[in-house]
Amino acid sequence: MNESGSFIASILESSTRAFAAGAVSRMTDLKESSLLDYWPFGQVVSDTELRVRNLAEALAVGRPEVFQLDVDWLRATYAARGVPPEIVGSTLACLRDELIESLPEDSAEMVRDYIESAMNRDYEPPDTTHSLLEGDGAHAELSRKFLLATLEGRRTDAEQLILDALDEGVSVTDLHHEVLAKVQAEIGRMWQFGEANIAEEHLGSRVVEDMLGILRSRADRADDTGRRVVVASVSGNLHEIGARMVSDHFEMSGWRSIFLGADTPAGDLVRMLNDFDAQLVALSGGLGLNLRAMAEIIAVIRDQRPGTPVLVGGLPFTLIPDLWKDVGADGWAANAPAAVAEGARLAG
Repeated sequence: MNESGSFIASILESSTRAFAAGAVSRMTDLKESSLLDYWPFGQVVSDTELRVRNLAEALAVGRPEVFQLDVDWLRATYAARGVPPEIVGSTLACLRDELIESLPEDSAEMVRDYIESAMNRDYEPPDTTHSLLEGDGAHAELSRKFLLATLEGRRTDAEQLILDALDEGVSVTDLHHEVLAKVQAEIGRMWQFGEANIAEEHLGSRVVEDMLGILRSRADRADDTGRRVVVASVSGNLHEIGARMVSDHFEMSGWRSIFLGADTPAGDLVRMLNDFDAQLVALSGGLGLNLRAMAEIIAVIRDQRPGTPVLVGGLPFTLIPDLWKDVGADGWAANAPAAVAEGARLAG
């Protein structure tokens, strides 16, 4: 963690709402169009709070790239909703000016550098017209049929598609990686670009979660290795599908996996490590907003359970090289099979 950045992050965290409201108030003085032409004041303030929180995470770990990724996501999301790209720039400028005026000089300089690095970075707009499930890749047709049945509320049909594939010889690993994970990513893409609403995203996630449980009961398991791993999403991370896939793959590989699910407090996690005498802990932080919580829980593990290796995963660690080192982890993995391989290496 970055000491100076962590101090500034604590200031931002203490007054997130006030900083966001101040930045949005500046938009009312703009002569050109602003976000307030698209959404009401309160909604724009809530959205700006997320920018402040993501900025705080980037400062705390000393990685401007964390905030840059958040801004890139924002650009793509706004563009899909018809917001002109220049409005992102004016929004960030208002936030920058509000923070520079409000923070001590040394802190303000660092904040300005982080925000302007995101404002001035080269940005290539994503192709929002194509599904992640297009093409003739492995099991692409199965993925498309599963997604359609899910969104149409045909849960039984969706489940049967997966079970039929399993009976036809498709491995649980492939069904996880090539179907369920890709469908989950596609649902996320659809929500981001306005093709699905939050209720549809929730529906898709619940069907995927149920399917993971069914596949777990049908999966072959290797002989017991005698190893134990605790798998959890860190405090504040409400997403657990990726972590659940990781847990299931450890089980299939002969580990005993203690899966704790979403939003797990540090103290309770350490107690489980001790109760089960685990040789490894695998933590999921799916968003940039989870980085400080990740670093804090790892620090508690180091203090109370020294010598236990920590493996991390989640989108920020996939997109930003060596970010896992900044939160104090021992390694990272991009997917469930990679997590088992890296976990075995770390556990010796």
